[in-house]
Amino acid sequence: AASFMTGWVGRKCTGPERCSSVSPSTGPEPPVGLAMRAGDRGGHACGRIRHSGQTKTSFLVTVDVETRSQGDPAADVMGVLPGATENLGIERIMELLEANHARGTFFLNAYEVAAHGEETMAGAARLIHARGHDLELHTHPRPMYCHYGMSKAPLDKQIEILEKGMLLIEGWTGKRVVAHRAGAFAANVDTLRAAETVGLRADCSLSPGSRVDVPLVDEIGPANRVRRVGGIWEIPVTWFYQLRLGPWRSRRILDIEGCSLAEIKCVTRWAIRHRMPTVCILMHSFSFSRNGRPNLRVIRRFSALLEWLRGQAEIEVQTVEWACERLAVEAMPEAGDEATATGSWLTWRRALGAWNDGWKNVLVSAAGFCLLGVVVLAIVVLSRMAMQR
Repeated sequence: AASFMTGWVGRKCTGPERCSSVSPSTGPEPPVGLAMRAGDRGGHACGRIRHSGQTKTSFLVTVDVETRSQGDPAADVMGVLPGATENLGIERIMELLEANHARGTFFLNAYEVAAHGEETMAGAARLIHARGHDLELHTHPRPMYCHYGMSKAPLDKQIEILEKGMLLIEGWTGKRVVAHRAGAFAANVDTLRAAETVGLRADCSLSPGSRVDVPLVDEIGPANRVRRVGGIWEIPVTWFYQLRLGPWRSRRILDIEGCSLAEIKCVTRWAIRHRMPTVCILMHSFSFSRNGRPNLRVIRRFSALLEWLRGQAEIEVQTVEWACERLAVEAMPEAGDEATATGSWLTWRRALGAWNDGWKNVLVSAAGFCLLGVVVLAIVVLSRMAMQR
């Protein structure tokens, strides 16, 4: 494990005079100073968005463009469903963003061409780029390589995988991507090394609230703040505690399908108060459909979220590429596991609103009603005892 960070240089901010900065023209200064080791979480510089002399939180709508397991690109990417009268894929997502004067970041899994051919994935790449949205690279390398996730591949193979995906997207659109997200968040420190080697500027694979194992979380630690790791900006998927009971914690990522609008607003307000440089929410190209039908609950939630964001003076919807151009290394608090807790009330409300969508929601909804019944019963019993006295 010690070999992960040996010889890889990072930067730690301890004052304005000791911090480097990034500009679109010159790029980051060469990292100097602190050599990071496995488990050393102190060698990361924290980022802040700078523009127009003010500091705002950037809300990043990030969409993983891919198919489900055994999926169909026409349905899962382009959103063309049998019997549906409207598009439920990336076009619908872009339409809603554009209607609210916003742009999103679309991480496209270029490697699916080995399984499904180029027509749909290349067409999706061209469509995203042509409409002015941020097109970046998503890596589920299995269709082309023997590795399920990036962290399963050695460094030289990860470099090869990234270069292949970048060349595919550049060949389709002419764009040289600047950011990456590992499929299933399966990134490690070698992934960041590989990203730096091929000239990428940002990685968005850190997901401390994900239900899957994320090696990068173990290696550099959980965080909600943007960090500079080597020569790469690590922009995490925003996470929060949905429940805290004593020492026990239940984390959750900000996901348009898995979070209620109330939870997303709660976490966003917290990020603004704590001057977080970014809030990063996860979507998929197939978020608007489920079991071959429109997922109206998610579509309404996303529309309401974008409308709400338009009215917030201290936050603006932006893209990962935009953030990379304006991030600056400044003296800020260390990037630790700082996160808010939405609490049992919002968790129960979310489960109740989707009670027919999975056994966990049924269980949490029922538990809430049982607890409410116990409270009411206790009040009745105590009232009668007080009257008898």
